[in-house]
Amino acid sequence: MSQQQTPAPEQPPMRRGPGRPRHADTEARAYRAVLELFGQRGWAGLSLDGVATHAGIGKSSIYLRWKDKRDLLMDALHDLEEHLVVPDESENLTIREYLVGHAVARAELYLGEHGRALTHLYSAAQANPAEFDEIRQRSISRGLLSLHDRIQQACGSGELPPQTPVDQLLDAIEGAVLVHVLFSSPRSADDLRAGIRDYVGTLVDVQLRGVGAAA
Repeated sequence: MSQQQTPAPEQPPMRRGPGRPRHADTEARAYRAVLELFGQRGWAGLSLDGVATHAGIGKSSIYLRWKDKRDLLMDALHDLEEHLVVPDESENLTIREYLVGHAVARAELYLGEHGRALTHLYSAAQANPAEFDEIRQRSISRGLLSLHDRIQQACGSGELPPQTPVDQLLDAIEGAVLVHVLFSSPRSADDLRAGIRDYVGTLVDVQLRGVGAAA
């Protein structure tokens, strides 16, 4: 009589490894990576694959959220603008205080960790007008739009002459801040930051006198 064989114990089901972990901060990591790479390599050296590698997140996570590098860069710049600390209209500031506050905030943005990305933005927009048309309209605009409205309000209230050329006034202040940060004599960002409020205060005073603002 043959001896009955004991059945082999059942093997537990095979489980896949955890794979690449999901990150709750995928967008924040992607924004930081795209700004860093854009600042280092410019537009031609930027790619979604490169952003994924630099950020340490899966490529699928990038491609599910953004269709191309332009959309990702645009969102990153918009997020950067959203965190820009600018004067609040509810503070009842004078037009001078308002202009100084905005210009200082802009200077600190240029002097911050993503300053190189912002300065690359202007040259990239000139070289790639089609790709950058919407970026130019949306990025670096939150502060400028509110400034434009505030200057027009100042023209209506008598703080500024009614014929004040709004766009030219803004261009003079914004352009001077950018040139000061980029081309002033070699100094550290800390040194520039320490003296920026005095510089901006003098700059705004000169421009306001130039348009005939009341003292």
